[in-house]
Amino acid sequence: MHAATRISVILATLLALALVLPPLSWCAPIKNVLVLHNFNHDYPAIAAYDQGLRDVLQASKRYDFRISTEYLNLPSFEKSPDYLPDTARYLLEKYSILRPDAVIVDRAVLPLYTTYLATAFPDARAVLLDEGRPVQAGSLPSHGVSTGRGLSEADIEKNFDLILRLRPGTRQVYIVLGASSQERLIATQMRAVAAKYAGRLSFVITDALSHADLLRTVAAAPADAAILFSRFALDAAGESHIPFRILREVCAIAPVPVFAMVRHFVGDGIVGGYAYALDDFGRYAARRLLESFDPQASAAAAPTEAVHGEYVFDWRALKRWHIAESLLPAGSRVVFRQETLWQAHRALIVAGVALVIAETFLILGLVANRVRRKRAESALVALNASLEARVLDRTRELHESNGQLQAAKEELESLNSRLQRTSRTDSLTGLANRRHAQERLDTLFRLFSRQGTVFSVALLDVDFFKKVNDAHGHETGDTLLRLLARDMLARTRSEDTVARWGGEEFLLLLPRTAGEDAFSLVERLRRGIADTGFPGPGGPLAVTVTIGLATVRPGDVVEDVLRRADAALYRGKAAGRNRVVSG
Repeated sequence: MHAATRISVILATLLALALVLPPLSWCAPIKNVLVLHNFNHDYPAIAAYDQGLRDVLQASKRYDFRISTEYLNLPSFEKSPDYLPDTARYLLEKYSILRPDAVIVDRAVLPLYTTYLATAFPDARAVLLDEGRPVQAGSLPSHGVSTGRGLSEADIEKNFDLILRLRPGTRQVYIVLGASSQERLIATQMRAVAAKYAGRLSFVITDALSHADLLRTVAAAPADAAILFSRFALDAAGESHIPFRILREVCAIAPVPVFAMVRHFVGDGIVGGYAYALDDFGRYAARRLLESFDPQASAAAAPTEAVHGEYVFDWRALKRWHIAESLLPAGSRVVFRQETLWQAHRALIVAGVALVIAETFLILGLVANRVRRKRAESALVALNASLEARVLDRTRELHESNGQLQAAKEELESLNSRLQRTSRTDSLTGLANRRHAQERLDTLFRLFSRQGTVFSVALLDVDFFKKVNDAHGHETGDTLLRLLARDMLARTRSEDTVARWGGEEFLLLLPRTAGEDAFSLVERLRRGIADTGFPGPGGPLAVTVTIGLATVRPGDVVEDVLRRADAALYRGKAAGRNRVVSG
């Protein structure tokens, strides 16, 4: 009997092991994925693409995806005939051992892939990662897939119609586009759509302009114009740019609203538009890649939906340009809303009002009680002592209520003060932020207009700051900005305003200072910074700055002073940096 029991236990154990061990020994097959990007990883669009790809591929339970990414920066080398073949040899050598099972390319890199890499990796799936026009037939291998319909003429028309809807008086649209090969394709598409609006709108496309000409053109846009920002990666002079930085420059100087067709641009000063989220394209490309690896399972599942845009708007820009939300298309999404005082402190306000009402009723009750006491005083002499005790109790409660109300009031004032400081201070450097600087600039300009009190404006830019980030990392770059802020505060007067204007650019407001006095002050500041060795990971960092200086003139508006300082700054950069230039 015992032997039979032991045999049963052994058989049950073996059966359990047989059921458990096979799943434990299974591992997902590895798939090597090579991603070839046109631009560098610090482009927000590229970061969004990558995030979307990784969200889907790294969540896969069917395969273990190993992702390698190359950033080729092709616009900087469009005029170099050897760059593509040299890059191809580098990639072929690097990935001859770690052979990719899939190659994901954006449109600008597609010629490199089809010319040099497709035959070297014949079994690799090819995915075109692109928010532009659909790929032409035959551009990908037979097992390649594209990311769908991309930017269509209907999408462009939606943005043109949106501009007319929100600003019916618009007669001219400036379309910001660069001169790269991809941008020229988009420009062709834009011109085809623009032809449909003949008689209603005229169009200015900036693909034939240099960076400086672009800024001058948008700054001079008339009041009945609008700006549609597409991208600006390469100007007509052959200089490459980061599109979102160009967008910020355009928004800073444009006298009319700026619209865009890419969602991650919302928040940099644009009103909004019918826009795509580029991380959606990354996710879509990843799902198409998964379908190509497992077509039978994909055929049984629901088809992958193409990427669609949406109407999205920046609440702050709508307020700036006085555009009512009632004009927005149905289903529009509004972001960056700023809470009102009621929305931010509703609970405290309700509590304070309730406390005041309670106190009022308490006082009224005390008054009524005293009236009744006087009326019955002759009959209630014996109860005076107890009645006085009750009055004292009520008085103590009143004092306690007043103390609570005062505490709530002080807390509310403290929160308001803290909120005010936060909204006017740059979180990285502790300097005044752009909003605070703009308010101070408006104050100085009013003094100039009313009393003739002159002032000067200096725009300071850290030379080659990107090299610091590239060589030592963004943490070192942030530390350097904080040290520079502290150094500038120490070298300027107490009445001066030092503010962070954006990125590595600072704004100095110099009250009651003009001409040679202003120049001498900022020149001393420039020399002091150049002579200071700022601590870095590998030893002191030699830092120089370029400063554009402008003094207010009769007939100026605020933008004129800023524009002259900005132009002087650019002349200083063009002249070799590390100098002060007056404008």
